[in-house]
Amino acid sequence: MACILRLVIALLVYATSGEASHARRCVAGSELFVCMLARFDYQPGQDIPLFDLPADAKAIRFVEPFYNIHDNENTIHVYDAVLHRQLNSPQAVELTGSYTTAVEIPPNLEYADFSDNNIERLFVPADQSYALRLLDLNQNRNLQFENISRLVNLETLHLSSCNIETIPINLFENLNRLTHLTLANNNFHKIDLNWFPMSLTLLRLDHNWMTEFHFSGTARLPLLEDLNIENNDLTGMDINALIATAPKLRLFSIGRNPLKRAELISIVDELNRRNIAYYNMEETGDQNCGEGEHYYRGACVPESVFALGWVEWIQMIFFFILLVVLAIGIAFGARLLWKRFYAS
Repeated sequence: MACILRLVIALLVYATSGEASHARRCVAGSELFVCMLARFDYQPGQDIPLFDLPADAKAIRFVEPFYNIHDNENTIHVYDAVLHRQLNSPQAVELTGSYTTAVEIPPNLEYADFSDNNIERLFVPADQSYALRLLDLNQNRNLQFENISRLVNLETLHLSSCNIETIPINLFENLNRLTHLTLANNNFHKIDLNWFPMSLTLLRLDHNWMTEFHFSGTARLPLLEDLNIENNDLTGMDINALIATAPKLRLFSIGRNPLKRAELISIVDELNRRNIAYYNMEETGDQNCGEGEHYYRGACVPESVFALGWVEWIQMIFFFILLVVLAIGIAFGARLLWKRFYAS
């Protein structure tokens, strides 16, 4: 019944729109400067639709058509220069969840959200300059992202959940305006802060597999205030060296790492002494510990952090043996004294 109803609605829309196939308009609810357009099927080389857009619409947001019957319909496979010009060259584009496989960055684009797609190729020709300030590529798991280094005006870059294992050493070399960078939920096993630009104020590296976290004496992040390394496999770090690298640090999220207990206590004590938070009070999940986690001074850490190590077990066994020997010695001495007292 639901499928029949959706089909009837689709036929009604088609019948009443007349020229909708070649004169697409902003859907109801669009704002003055933001035009919401129902997604459509587009491949490079196909006849591109005509659009009837307000002259002052500077941003395009693609939305799921309410009459979409099949999930694989209305897919913009590629966002290219032809489509961008047909949309009156907007300054902002939001195209998410569309199975898009390739994106060509237009020179005038300033804001771009292409998250939750299948983007593999990012076309950024080297012979142009780009105005792009924010780029969201989260959840594109086959992304080839080397061309990002040409987007020198980037201020915010999201590359979380992209299956990234390594970062090209020079990827961020020219991104001297980048302030917010998210690389959460990837496959990193080690990170070196030397890779990142000095302009960063926020860096997210949580939910990776890091066992190594380097910040050599040459690394400098003088503006970094928020650093998140939660949910990794770190067992230790030099907290004083990190603070020397990032002297303006205000939030250093460290929870859910298998740090050694003495190391954890030392880090937390030093952070408290410097008034640096180590869990986000605005994120309630930071304090809602799950199974196998232990709540410690505001942060959740694996229970293994507080499990006794083999050295501590040996110390406890030695102490127990010492107590037994001491007890035997006291008992033996008391027996000798008793015999001597009563013998006399």
